Amino acid sequence: MLHKFLATVMVGVAVAASPGVSRADRPTLHATIAPFNVVGPGQIAIDVTVAGLEPGLHPTTEGTITVGDMVIDGPRVPMAAPYLPGVLDLRAGTFRLGGVTILHFNALPPLSQNLPMVVDVTVRQGGAATTVRRTGTLLLPTLIVPGYLNDLDSKPDADLVAILEQRGYRAGGRSPTMFWFTYSSRRLSLEGGAHALAAYVRRTVLPSIYAARINVVGYSEGGLIARWALAFDPDLASLVNQFVMIGVPNEGAAASYVYGWYPALAGIAATPGARAMFPTYPFWRPNRDTSWTAPADGQNAALARLNTQPLPDGLRMYAFYGSGTRTTWAGLTGTLPEAVYSYGPGDGVVLVASVLGLPIHGGGGVPALADRLIKVDLRDVRHLSLFRVALPKVADLLADEGVNAAGRR
Repeated sequence: MLHKFLATVMVGVAVAASPGVSRADRPTLHATIAPFNVVGPGQIAIDVTVAGLEPGLHPTTEGTITVGDMVIDGPRVPMAAPYLPGVLDLRAGTFRLGGVTILHFNALPPLSQNLPMVVDVTVRQGGAATTVRRTGTLLLPTLIVPGYLNDLDSKPDADLVAILEQRGYRAGGRSPTMFWFTYSSRRLSLEGGAHALAAYVRRTVLPSIYAARINVVGYSEGGLIARWALAFDPDLASLVNQFVMIGVPNEGAAASYVYGWYPALAGIAATPGARAMFPTYPFWRPNRDTSWTAPADGQNAALARLNTQPLPDGLRMYAFYGSGTRTTWAGLTGTLPEAVYSYGPGDGVVLVASVLGLPIHGGGGVPALADRLIKVDLRDVRHLSLFRVALPKVADLLADEGVNAAGRR
């Protein structure tokens, strides 16, 4: 799988002896290409280092760059030094070597999917030649929307960022390919969070990238905020290539209501953000002989509204979830704190059925999701561990999917 820039080096050497130098004494001609590095929107550094050059033999270099279906043949040029810093500018349609533009080509439009990239370079000197190849992937930018209480930390989770960077994403530099949206999870409603997310995309993401589309990954409450933005902001929705939800309570979670009842937890559980995850399915009944309904203080009009909205046609959506425990609260009978709980399969906080938009206790579910999700069951993983367990699989999926699709064209 091409989930990380790969170095595939193929070197062939043919050496011809020159007067006064034996074949055994001549240094071996060898070239390497550094890992591709995005140095600006649409600009990729392609740096070549050559060993074994001999003075007076006037070495030259030439090469071919393939990006998706586009093939760029470079001219043969003299080498002035063993280090050749190159920059491929997809937006300008140029390739610069050592700061000098040596070729022009038709500019590549902003990326709408991942594109495979292959660079072949040949170096010649006298009768010797060496060819080196490096392959990699130009990745669509990916936006991470973390879950409730994400704002307790001032910075993104370094371990989770490292997982993405190990697979070829860049969180820094002039043109990052991974963005982490931190938001006031306790203060903002779903609608307020979605407005903040859309503003972040327009203010921070779009000016930094050379791509027509992005991927969005939402964890827990972050997935609901992303869903709201996709459902109610058509301009933002048109930007999204793939939408991945990890442990998202699409029909809410009974735990968010129960925890909010206890005064000791009011600071984290009795907040607008926590109330945004109250169940939209019937989850309470006064006794076992009555039907499931919702308590008067447990209504969630915002999420119910979101669940009536269609999502953009053609949007590819994934749901990663845990199903290994049957101790996930599905409902409660009676009055807290003496209520009797009922349970269902889930991750200990969110029911599988809530993630997937399936009917619960006679509720209507979320038809806009249930028939469209690509489901990934992580089995026995608890809610607080889902993000960390799912993210490597999500990164592999996002890195591979576009490349494989391009190969099938």
